[in-house]
Amino acid sequence: MDKLLKQFLTVAELNSLSHAATRLFISQPTLTHNIKKLEDNLGVELFVRSSKGMALTPYGELLMEQTRIMQRVHDNAMEKLAQLKVKRERGLRIGVGMAWWHLFFRDLLQDYRRENPTAPVHVDIGNHLRSMDQLLCGDIDLFIGHEIVGLNERAGAVFNPLFQAFDGCYVRAGHPLLAQSSCSLVDLLAYPHLDVTPDEARYTQVLDNLALKQAQRERYYVPERVVWATNSMTAGLDILRDSDAVMTYTNVLADYFAQQGVLPLPIEEPQGPHTVGLYVLAERADDEHIQHITRLIQQHVASAPFISQVTL
Repeated sequence: MDKLLKQFLTVAELNSLSHAATRLFISQPTLTHNIKKLEDNLGVELFVRSSKGMALTPYGELLMEQTRIMQRVHDNAMEKLAQLKVKRERGLRIGVGMAWWHLFFRDLLQDYRRENPTAPVHVDIGNHLRSMDQLLCGDIDLFIGHEIVGLNERAGAVFNPLFQAFDGCYVRAGHPLLAQSSCSLVDLLAYPHLDVTPDEARYTQVLDNLALKQAQRERYYVPERVVWATNSMTAGLDILRDSDAVMTYTNVLADYFAQQGVLPLPIEEPQGPHTVGLYVLAERADDEHIQHITRLIQQHVASAPFISQVTL
């Protein structure tokens, strides 16, 4: 709001030049000069000066009424601008599975940073149950991962599908099972199961049907096999290359794993398809910021090289 009008309003509310000058952190002579300047600009007398203080004239009363309205409009505009700036600059808080980071999210993040150079970014790489816990706690705004089977319908999260992909079973080069033209899931019984970013018991409270999760593991005979687990893909690949363990992971990373000396087994049974998508809080599904990030992710998925290997 105009400086002279702001000073006028302060004098009018306090009925005192000296008190107004103190509140405004300016000298009384400066304030007196500015009030006189405002009166000259308007061509009317705003105050009647007396030993009792500053009394408003009819012109002054009208100006005070209108100035208060202007002050409210100004304050409201500043607040809305601040809110918009926070919304635009609040940044990206997202959970991403390692596969999706490698396949498209790394490139997406580079584009996002170029478009929003001052916006903060937090990317958490991890298991989808952990990401769901973070989403419900407000630590992240959304996450990309496999659809969670057995998720409690009252959890308050909405799933937006992106694509469907199959799993594959991966082993080191020279693994005994690679000598076969084909193999079955039952053949895995003789080899350790490598679990990368496994489900953690403390996050299973978001599930209301643990049997569905257990059925997924039983399909690979995991309860009957030796299990090695790690939360690091780097460590997992080292373990895989140094042992006869078998790792189950999405087949869209087959080319990446081949570069790491890890190859897919010729499994006879189909392993999927599994739906991959975005989870957001139901109460924030219509949030402009969330929708913007969602559109950005959909665009990058549609143009990513791996898209020919999946079903939309």
